[in-house]
Amino acid sequence: MTEEEGVSETDGSESLNDGTAVGLPNTSGDRSRFDPGELRRVIAAFPLTGVREIREFPAGSRQAPKVRIVANEGNFLLKRRMARPDLVARATFNHQLQLHLEAHGVPVARLVGTTDDNKSMLLENGQVYEMFHWVEGRRMVKAAQEAVNAGRILGRIHLAARRLDWTEPPPSPGFHAAAHVNSAFERLEAAILGADPDVDRSSLCEVVSRLAERCRGAAERVEAAGWAALPAQPIHGDWHPGNVLFTPEKPTRRRPGAVRAVIDFDASRVEPRLVDVANGLLHFGMRSDRAVSPAAWPTSLSPRRVRAFVEGWKAVLHDPIAEEGEVLPALMIECLIAESVVPIARTGSFATVPGFPFLEMVAKKAEWIDSVSSEISGLLDA
Repeated sequence: MTEEEGVSETDGSESLNDGTAVGLPNTSGDRSRFDPGELRRVIAAFPLTGVREIREFPAGSRQAPKVRIVANEGNFLLKRRMARPDLVARATFNHQLQLHLEAHGVPVARLVGTTDDNKSMLLENGQVYEMFHWVEGRRMVKAAQEAVNAGRILGRIHLAARRLDWTEPPPSPGFHAAAHVNSAFERLEAAILGADPDVDRSSLCEVVSRLAERCRGAAERVEAAGWAALPAQPIHGDWHPGNVLFTPEKPTRRRPGAVRAVIDFDASRVEPRLVDVANGLLHFGMRSDRAVSPAAWPTSLSPRRVRAFVEGWKAVLHDPIAEEGEVLPALMIECLIAESVVPIARTGSFATVPGFPFLEMVAKKAEWIDSVSSEISGLLDA
């Protein structure tokens, strides 16, 4: 890892509180949404009075609608989780971890208990509703010191989560050697061609085949490097900049932002903590540019932010396990590919980005990670 970059003090610093005014039920796009009667019933179950404003908050999963609520007691975020057979059990574990972290001083978006029995969620008609205190914050900027702070807060999560008294958490699939990733590969070409029939089929087939082979090889290397020796514990499960809110003031080199809150514990589960580290290195180290096609993004991750993230994490934990360094590069490749092919297999695109150029970018980044695997492993040396 030799490439360096300048610090941007504006890129990525957009506020997270800029939701659009809601006009229920006629919101645009294909997001799931609340209907007015549902909102009235659900809000009435929480200790909010004098509700003055409800605004749609179009962030995160399109299947999980969210609204910002302004009431006498302050600002709140109401969220409805998409229905699944295991929904309640998973939400219960997610809340158990989040409340445990809050009790141990980790900054999280605080849950609001229901009026009748102070439950951390409302169950109604098979749906799970969650109310959170609103947190004013922004996404990180592409600065090494903020990556350090993101690594530190992840270390605090991992340290506190060790002490959580958990039994058997409900199944929650990760990305390592995951059946749903293999299934996504089977649907990938058809999904992309369905969204963009003009894609060159032979080029698409070649990229998909190359990624599938690299993903299989990475999974085998993860196992061979000592995955089974890594202890499992509760983890966040979806560690990326969108789930870490920094202080809203514009940061500078001398005064970078601090983490104000960690949000979205929907994917929390019990796995080796290295899963969060691999995910974090990819996302906090990503070098991207919204103004150009992903196919033209830099091949490498940001060496400066990658090192900074690990530095912050290690400063809290002090105890990397020998096998973690050996497993890390291949696990990052698995994570990169899984988090790309699964959503693209559903719609043919990655958010608003066409699927084919995005997969081309993923293939190049996976190759780069392979090429610097020894240096990545060395990041976790004591």
